[in-house]
Amino acid sequence: MRIGLVPVSAKPYHSGHHSLVTTAALENDKVVLFVSTSDRKRKGEFPIHGKDMVRIWKEELESIMPENTVIEYGGSPVRKVYMAIEDACSSQSEDTYTVYSDPEDTAQNYPVESRNRYMQPLCDLGKVVFAAEEDPEKFTRGVGTPNISGGKLRYYLESGKLDAFSQYMPPGVNAENIYDILRSHLQENLMRNFVFAVLE
Repeated sequence: MRIGLVPVSAKPYHSGHHSLVTTAALENDKVVLFVSTSDRKRKGEFPIHGKDMVRIWKEELESIMPENTVIEYGGSPVRKVYMAIEDACSSQSEDTYTVYSDPEDTAQNYPVESRNRYMQPLCDLGKVVFAAEEDPEKFTRGVGTPNISGGKLRYYLESGKLDAFSQYMPPGVNAENIYDILRSHLQENLMRNFVFAVLE
């Protein structure tokens, strides 16, 4: 069996992520999509709350996933890839595993030393493949996949640019609903500040 492994932080999930998933679904018998459910809060950046993303997955994203795709929520998506391959090595699996991410993430997250330590003997047997190394252009942002990043979408959320945000959502979802869910805390904070100002 050919199994595709797709790790995504997805804060938020966008058309670039979806391109990886749909490609993996076409090229494999089964796809496992590893999704982070932690908060993403960094100074100076629009925060993405894990519970909001889980709601978005349930309301909008699960229904557009290819039929041969299963979603595993929680934990580090990259670590989950290592664990899946470690388990396959232990069980002497005959399956072939292909990891889907862009060339930059592939180089950063799966260095040769780590492959040798955690992915043997399947790597040496050609049973672990990295899609971005097989065909770099196909998985390079802005070349083979949509030219979008989580940072750009978080900027659109912070700036109130629904139209720009919507154009990078995958087809089949209600982009405005996703936008509203992710901005709900911003509205709550504004309302809270307004109430406190009135009470003073």
